[in-house]
Amino acid sequence: MMGPAPAGEQLCGAIGEPEVMEPALEGTGKEGKKTSSRKRTLAEPPAKGLLQPVKLSRAELYKEPTNEELNHLRETEILFHSSLLRLQVEELLKEVRLSEKKKDRIDAFLREVNQRVVRVPSVPETELTDQAWLPAGVRVPLHQVPYAVKGCFRFLPPAQVTVVGSYLLGTCIRPDINVDVALTMPREILQDKDGLNQRYFRKRALYLAHLAHHLAQDPLFGSVCFSYTNGCHLKPSLLLRPRGKDERLVTVRLHPCPPPDFFRPCRLLPTKNNVRSAWYRGQSPAGDGSPEPPTPHYNTWVLQDTALESHLQLLSTMLGSAQGLKDGVALLKVWLRQRELDKGQGGFTGFLVSMLVVFLVSTHKIHTTMSGYQVLRRVLQFLATTDLTVNGISLCLSSDPSLPALADFHQAFSVVFLDSSGRLNLCADVTASTYHQVQYEARLSMTLLDSRADDGFQLLLMTPKPMIRAFDHVLHLHPLSRLQAACHRLKLWPELQDNGGDYVSAALGPLTTLLEQGLGTRLKLLAHSRPPVPEAAKFRQFWGFRSELRRFQDGAIREAVVWEAASMSQKRLIPHQVVTHLLALHTDIPETCVHYVGGPLDALIQGLKQTSSTGEEALAVAVCCYDDLSRLLWGLEGLPLTVSAVQGAHPVLRYTEVFPPTPVRPASSFYEPLQERSSLLPRLDKPCPAYVEPMTVVCHLEGSGQWPQDAEAVQRVRAAFQLRLAELLTQQHGLQCRATATHTDVLKDGFVFRIRVAYQREPQILKEVQSPEGMISLRDTPASLHLERDTRQLPLLTSALHGLQQQHPAFSGVARLAKRWVRAQLLGEDFTDESLDLVAAALFLHPEPFTPPSSPQVGFLRFLYLVSTFDWKNNPLIVNLNNELTVEEQVEIRSGFLAARTQLPVMVIVTPQDRKHSVWTQDGPSAQILQQLVVLAAEALPMLEKQLMDPRGPGDIRTVFRPPLDIYDVLIRLSPRHIPRHRQAVDSPAASFCRGLLSQPGPSSLMPVLGYDPPQLYLMQLREAFGDLALFFYDQHGGEVIGVLWKPTSFQPQPFKASSTKGRMVMSRGGELVMVPNVEAILEDFAVLGEGLVQTVEARSERWTV
Repeated sequence: MMGPAPAGEQLCGAIGEPEVMEPALEGTGKEGKKTSSRKRTLAEPPAKGLLQPVKLSRAELYKEPTNEELNHLRETEILFHSSLLRLQVEELLKEVRLSEKKKDRIDAFLREVNQRVVRVPSVPETELTDQAWLPAGVRVPLHQVPYAVKGCFRFLPPAQVTVVGSYLLGTCIRPDINVDVALTMPREILQDKDGLNQRYFRKRALYLAHLAHHLAQDPLFGSVCFSYTNGCHLKPSLLLRPRGKDERLVTVRLHPCPPPDFFRPCRLLPTKNNVRSAWYRGQSPAGDGSPEPPTPHYNTWVLQDTALESHLQLLSTMLGSAQGLKDGVALLKVWLRQRELDKGQGGFTGFLVSMLVVFLVSTHKIHTTMSGYQVLRRVLQFLATTDLTVNGISLCLSSDPSLPALADFHQAFSVVFLDSSGRLNLCADVTASTYHQVQYEARLSMTLLDSRADDGFQLLLMTPKPMIRAFDHVLHLHPLSRLQAACHRLKLWPELQDNGGDYVSAALGPLTTLLEQGLGTRLKLLAHSRPPVPEAAKFRQFWGFRSELRRFQDGAIREAVVWEAASMSQKRLIPHQVVTHLLALHTDIPETCVHYVGGPLDALIQGLKQTSSTGEEALAVAVCCYDDLSRLLWGLEGLPLTVSAVQGAHPVLRYTEVFPPTPVRPASSFYEPLQERSSLLPRLDKPCPAYVEPMTVVCHLEGSGQWPQDAEAVQRVRAAFQLRLAELLTQQHGLQCRATATHTDVLKDGFVFRIRVAYQREPQILKEVQSPEGMISLRDTPASLHLERDTRQLPLLTSALHGLQQQHPAFSGVARLAKRWVRAQLLGEDFTDESLDLVAAALFLHPEPFTPPSSPQVGFLRFLYLVSTFDWKNNPLIVNLNNELTVEEQVEIRSGFLAARTQLPVMVIVTPQDRKHSVWTQDGPSAQILQQLVVLAAEALPMLEKQLMDPRGPGDIRTVFRPPLDIYDVLIRLSPRHIPRHRQAVDSPAASFCRGLLSQPGPSSLMPVLGYDPPQLYLMQLREAFGDLALFFYDQHGGEVIGVLWKPTSFQPQPFKASSTKGRMVMSRGGELVMVPNVEAILEDFAVLGEGLVQTVEARSERWTV
């Protein structure tokens, strides 16, 4: 997706900021009051920050509603979806409205501005080209080319100073309060033909330059600077800010304007010319009678200055007494700002939506009694269904035949919305691409509102949609001066003349049209479309040398464009090739001037030798191998029971393994063969061999009455099936197998699969508990829950996420980038694969207010935003796989969550198969670890977005993936020789050790070493020995450092016990023997346990004391 890049600002106070979580959710019990039975109960208070229902007495609960409450309920039912939505809207409006105190301070500042503006001294009359009267260092805020122009100028204080715009209407919104002030220039300054050849705009700029020079010397103002209205460089305005504590309170924008009725409206119609070609191009008049090109934008900019007060009067009349309309305008402004649609070149401003509300009121589509929410819905519905680029609208009710027709405006402007005079196009500065983006966002918003989702308000008005998170491909043209050559190449002289030489505005429309044509029709033209012969010539002319004749499979011969892309990641970057080719071919903008941002993060999930691929192809090869194995299992002959189902249960089989496996062929020189077991043993004198992880496959057998009903007997029968499975696969298909009591490892085509035989009733058998009386009851046990998770829930989740990948090809890249980042922060051990996969899936299943991501980069940015802003304490993350949960069921899940919050994990993820327990987060993370992840995501997101949006290039994109090591008490540095995944590190080493794999493909008769990762084995030993004293953190993807954090409780002196002296020493404190950690001995043990693996143990003594 492509679009303009408006420079929007976030709405302070309205946007959900990262939720600061408490260290723990559990509360401490305290004594409750005595009951009538004199029993004392322990009542646990709610955790800090946890939402609780309001407790009311019986009298309050059943009290009759007052008339005011009944009216309020009736209004809510008619004007809003629900009471909650009404409360949310009211709170938002309170947040963005100006308080009365601030209004008083702004009014006082405006009075001071008025007094100072009218006291600015006059300047005697001079020629427009004689600007020597300007003091040294004062610059005119206008590009005066050509410089020679007729006319005289003198400065006189304004005849009238009038506040215009949204401030008087009460529809301006925080945090950026702008007050527009119109300065009516005295008639003596202007001359009859000032509408020609930029004379009026030159005088306007000189007027502001003189004002700025004098106001900048006044101590009242902390800031005096120029800005350009809607990006129009012919119309600067002067921005004034107060000094001191009120510097950010308000910005006053001064707009010089002509006296009423000074310009003749008939001379400013869109078909008229007011910039002569002879003057602008510096040529003598042609004299051949050829018509001058019209200057519709130039004429409109003059007309805008004449209509400031009339527009204010119209808005005041229509909105003045209708609070609902004002609320609607404020909500619409928030909606625009969150989507960055109201800023930058050709933005859709708050003034335009105010006038749109007026239009809908005048056409009776909005009533003055409507609520702000209803106004918001009606306007969004109108925008979603009305294309103003095709069918313009008008506020003019006059039938005067001298007024131009809408068709005249459509010929001159991309978007048409006429004011009440019928001569001024309010949307003259809005580009077609911006309006189409507004339409697109309105359609998305209406879909969201119609869904009546509980979090619809949050997604619609509280969630920002910056460009880098909304668009998959972003291109920076740098330097912009290259657009001058594009204007010459595209022969845009009339557009330059109309826009006062602004080559960006002149080239923007043709450039977007060019790229839309190239990107919008590319897939259609390659999909056997049948254009007539003349279109083939146009096609060749449009694509240039890239066009070629091709024969397609149906026998047709067509002109086509072929783009080089060998992998999925390269296919995602085809728009880069399209854009750079078209810009170079048609506009003379070289590729060096186009900075493309679409795939810099791909490098983080690329394998060592796969710099052109992000691994989707390697994952697909592994999945195909799994499919072949499944068919072999289904067709096995000789099993006592037939196979009823084969299900994958590994991240590879749902396309979310960070680094996909490759077929392995071990080199015999790295191993000692164990022929009796057909296995290999790593040699001590060689570096650690390559890490090979088996892919888990669950094989369900049919039910039978012959299965035993005893848990231990079931396990023995399963073990027999595992042995028989290995025998049959070896006999019938020649596969290398190794069977154990719990699983069978199978080597196929270089991939290792771990097949686990499952019996569907075994979890239920493990739940059976027999009472002393012989009664059997069912109760969840750790063993039954673990088995049910591994044999039923995990395969179902893998299947659902595999289906999601088929619908959204970017899912794989997003999930893998997310896991790569979490593990790079040394937090991977606390978050299961499944939990992070589900968070990534939520971005695709519930993308509102966006659409599902189409690139890993955009999805990863949204992942960081979701993690850093989601209220994990008071909300479950509902991941509606296959859309199985209805709206009512989701409401029920949220209600049940709040009731059972204290018994649930810190991070709760709900799926259709797991609605209550959040099985994938039962074992972690802790509140502290989740809070650390939230903080890291909140810090990484703005840094990464800033890097990606930098026109000079993103710089070192790996910065946000490097972990902060200064927070750890001890750092254990490991030897790369024994890190099997060393090359997967964030900063991949320039050289590493050979890992004992043969590069030539071929069959292998020996089972490779499975799951051998010395750092992980070392971590297990550390946690087993010192888990009560410290926490250990590590990046499993090639990390060279283990971070150690001492537990705060571990350094508190403990009473002496001979049975718990491990890692502690005895000291005498206050005459008593106590035990404290023996830090020196513990650090020495760290090194002893990791002998050969550990290089150094760095103790940061300033971070802990005994």
